[in-house]
Amino acid sequence: MKKFKLYLTSKQISSQIDGKLIEFHQNDLTNVAELNEADEHSVCFYENPKYIDDLKNSKAGLIFVPEDFDPTLKMDTNLLLIEKPYIHFMMLVQKWLEMSTSEIIEKISRSASIPKSANIGKNVIVRSNVVLGENVIIEEKSRIESNCVIQDNVQIGSNCHVYPNTTIYEDCIIKNNVIIHAGCVIGADGFGYVFDQGIHHKVPQVGNVIIEDNVEIGANSTIDRATIGSTVIGKGSKIDNLVQVGHNCKIGENSILCAQVGLAGSTEIGNIVYLAGQVGVAGHLKINDGAMIGAQSGISGDVPQNAKYLGYPAIDAGLQKRIFAVQRKLPEIVRFFNKKIKEEKQKENS
Repeated sequence: MKKFKLYLTSKQISSQIDGKLIEFHQNDLTNVAELNEADEHSVCFYENPKYIDDLKNSKAGLIFVPEDFDPTLKMDTNLLLIEKPYIHFMMLVQKWLEMSTSEIIEKISRSASIPKSANIGKNVIVRSNVVLGENVIIEEKSRIESNCVIQDNVQIGSNCHVYPNTTIYEDCIIKNNVIIHAGCVIGADGFGYVFDQGIHHKVPQVGNVIIEDNVEIGANSTIDRATIGSTVIGKGSKIDNLVQVGHNCKIGENSILCAQVGLAGSTEIGNIVYLAGQVGVAGHLKINDGAMIGAQSGISGDVPQNAKYLGYPAIDAGLQKRIFAVQRKLPEIVRFFNKKIKEEKQKENS
């Protein structure tokens, strides 16, 4: 349950959404919750028939339901009949959050270390123990939470939110509306060494990281700086927790990288690509637009546009599923094979 300081009513909500309100009573709405934990001040959504019992027993004050919902199933609760209840519910949550924080004024903590060369925009929040390097730029309405370290020449656009204990190395560029969750490291050195005369010599990493607009990066993920040039995360892409993006990688627009994905250096990911959990990609490969890679797959070659790959090594998902089906029958096949060999030997000996 998430509670808000700003109260709303069912009519206020319905006036902003193109749906049909069925109102049985008037009440202040102060929180969003799941159906089974809601109280009379909660807003909830119902979309999956699997949760019909939770719906019937819910004490919510307002529930978003599908347009074809039968109101007689829930006569004691205000209902908003709407197309795609879940999506509109989440849009309400986002708007409610924005309205609840709109009154926050500019606040720079006294414990933050900010050099004179830093350029801080209007309505920027910098929390306790933040350390900014020389010539850092933070544009308006961005928010830097406690214990972050932002090194020299970093640029952060407007309306960004950098959560606690994040480190952004020098020269990196974060554009607008970017969310970086706690514990991320942006711009650490790429993993590059040259072996000569029995010694691994470090290759200097002098590039940077560029994160485009509307990107979100999950907690404890790492994005390495380029050896030369830039590691780039494209507009609208979303990166889950515990993801490793190697040096000089290029990720296109609106792609999804789920938890524990690992990209080796110079990997190129296209637009609207989906990498499920624990996918590993070898270096210098290209995964083209629209491709979908199943969980725990290992990518050792380029992936065509709109392909669906699965397995280790990853191959066409349809073929891999047939292989998995056959693998489940291997014990039976082996028994049959051994039986046939025994029968053949018996024939030879008779």
